[in-house]
Amino acid sequence: MKKIVSAALVASMVAGAAFAADAKITLNYRTKLDAFSQVSTDNDGTKTVYKEWLDWEGYDGAGKQAATNAADTFKFVLNGDRAGATFAVNINENTKTSADVSTTTTKNKVADKDGKEMDKAVTKVTSSALFTLNEYSAWMKWELGEGELKIGSGNWKDGYADGAYRVKKDVDAQNAEGMDFERFKLGSILKGSKKLAFIDDLAAGGNNSALFSYADYGFQAGDAAKVNVLLGSVYNKFDTVVDDDTTTYYDAFFVSRVQVAMEALNAELIFKKPAPHVMDFGAYFMPKVVDGLTLNIGGAAEIDNREEDAGGYTDWAFDVRARYQATDELSITFFTNLSGTNLKAGRTIASGVTGHKGAEGYATEASFKTAMWNNLSARYKVSDLLALTLNVGLITPLSKTENDDNSYSPEWRVTPAVQVYAASNASIWGGIALSGASAKVSDKDNSVFAVQVPVIFRVKM
Repeated sequence: MKKIVSAALVASMVAGAAFAADAKITLNYRTKLDAFSQVSTDNDGTKTVYKEWLDWEGYDGAGKQAATNAADTFKFVLNGDRAGATFAVNINENTKTSADVSTTTTKNKVADKDGKEMDKAVTKVTSSALFTLNEYSAWMKWELGEGELKIGSGNWKDGYADGAYRVKKDVDAQNAEGMDFERFKLGSILKGSKKLAFIDDLAAGGNNSALFSYADYGFQAGDAAKVNVLLGSVYNKFDTVVDDDTTTYYDAFFVSRVQVAMEALNAELIFKKPAPHVMDFGAYFMPKVVDGLTLNIGGAAEIDNREEDAGGYTDWAFDVRARYQATDELSITFFTNLSGTNLKAGRTIASGVTGHKGAEGYATEASFKTAMWNNLSARYKVSDLLALTLNVGLITPLSKTENDDNSYSPEWRVTPAVQVYAASNASIWGGIALSGASAKVSDKDNSVFAVQVPVIFRVKM
């Protein structure tokens, strides 16, 4: 019944949007490759050198994540004064037809009726579609009292967040599709803090089919401030397969956000209730200090209030983001994030791409109580057709789990590059990426060093 109501709500909003005056179609197209890639590892004196000429997404251990972040997007937007709708799809790469299907069979250990262990074959069928849904949403708004009420509903694969707080004006091609610039969004950089990893994404649910519905009321608080209060819910559908029987179940969780906009300060407070025993909090502040400086300072926490031996924990994260337009030609962006957990077992640093295969890097092998990510980026526009960019990223483990006797170095990546523009929304970006990390594990020295030449062709329409 809830699905029918939700579908009817979206359909009615789309029908209302048909009377809107403004229609827009956008396309975000990217072609990306590594013109050269060489990764060298030294595992306690045993050296292995990898040298391959191929697409970096298939080469890197986190290529699937990078491919998801970098998917080309086709979007249709229809907006008016009182209603609007958006439909967007991702264009999947390396797909010949929507009928492409792959089948994998694995054997799992299960117990028979007498308790004896036996193998059971489990077959998983995965279809590869040419398009995947990125967003469908609609909204309507009315004047109500001294303010304005906006009601919306839909699905946002890439999140429903206020992008201004992410301070990513210079992200475009310079991000190398998740490898540079904004490697982590606002929230925790520790893997396992799933709801905290993108805290200001209000639409984040347990899966990409979650439906997000909200009511947002905006009003003027005196002459000094504009206030928006949002209340919403994320509605999930899950399918589980046990002994070839499919069980479908549903859940929903509550989200809220309060935003305040003033002459000297913008701020947002976020509260989520993703599970009966879990609460998420976020608070971010954007003070207006000097001309040319965009600054965001804030943090977030996730609290599981069960007893520790029953799975309770507290995760936290602190963010500072700043962008300074030093001159008309030069802009500098700085990100820093400090994240931690009180879990005895710790958490690993969220998987990402740092210029090497990932499996050799500590980020997928070690657990930390606290870790820090720093990123410094600069862009210098030589002319309307040419820009020089530099990105320096650093991930530093600060506190290990109690039983970890190993030692880990910071994981780093430096990428000087050149961006050539055919127009303001079309460019070719290419650079030289140097990255590395080292660790002493079980008294054995392990290190990795990588050299890559990433190239990205981008057209936005």
